[in-house]
Amino acid sequence: MKTTQSNVLLIGESEASSKMFIDVLAKEGYHVSFVSNIEIAIQKSLRNLPDLIICFYDLNDLNGFQVYNILDNELLKNEIPFIMVFNQFRKNEFFVAVELGIDSFIYPPFDQERIVNIVQKQLEKNSERKASGVIKFDSICRMVPYGIFVADDRRIIQTNETFDDLAKSAPRKNGSYLLNEVFDFNSFTDDELKLSRFMNGLTKDCRLNRIKIRGRSDQYFNLYFSLVKKRGSSSKIIGVLFPVTVDAPKPELNLLTPLENVKYLDPNVITNRERQVLQLSATGVPIKQIAERLGISERTVEKHRSNIIQKTDCGNIMEAVFMFGKNHMLNV
Repeated sequence: MKTTQSNVLLIGESEASSKMFIDVLAKEGYHVSFVSNIEIAIQKSLRNLPDLIICFYDLNDLNGFQVYNILDNELLKNEIPFIMVFNQFRKNEFFVAVELGIDSFIYPPFDQERIVNIVQKQLEKNSERKASGVIKFDSICRMVPYGIFVADDRRIIQTNETFDDLAKSAPRKNGSYLLNEVFDFNSFTDDELKLSRFMNGLTKDCRLNRIKIRGRSDQYFNLYFSLVKKRGSSSKIIGVLFPVTVDAPKPELNLLTPLENVKYLDPNVITNRERQVLQLSATGVPIKQIAERLGISERTVEKHRSNIIQKTDCGNIMEAVFMFGKNHMLNV
């Protein structure tokens, strides 16, 4: 499959030194935008998100790693592949690039066919991963015996049957639920503050304990939120409900309930570091705090989570949590 008509943002020292890449990509049907100024790169990208970014390591005022870290907050959260171009192979820089989570690399000699193949592979891989993520999410919603929903900001736009059954007494507006009308958040605790921080992008995960659903005063739930995608001012989130008993002295996130049709895993399928990230993710620790606890960057945490999803053939991090819980591989 040939991926054309994709928008590629090319960041280089000068248009003349990047001419070969511009010509090769344009010849293959890609729409190439060249910039040498990082501020212009951000402005252009926010107006029209590129499908892929190619950045030379050697630039005028910054190096490629610095550009990557700057663009990380603005662009890479939208799952845009990032390819680094080195003018020569440097072992130390290569290891840094791998640790940062850069998607691919191009080294001399700069061969036209090789450049096209790397770009096409990254675009196809990203497109297939996004498509399979949607399919797998629909599948896990039907399979898991917990209430699961997807919300666009505070409006719930997708639910599974378990959630609909639990929330059947909650009011709907134009056929949709609203978070604050389904759940009885306690304004005297830090529930609203934690939720507000999450909804405003300050954290990427949020866990609320012992929450009630309106119309069901006899039962408590642990509620876990995770950010799926943020574009502009809109945030798409996934939420999962775990029931707890009213008299439970210490509510716990129970991932060990038997789930039918969840495949068993090789215990060595993920690395020790990835297991640490998954363990903390399972208990609702935000990505920022995971990074602080493990002494790594937030981008590296996100890369580890992406690796876990790919290695376990899951659609999202919560599915991986369920799968490892089923196999008794998490201490929760």
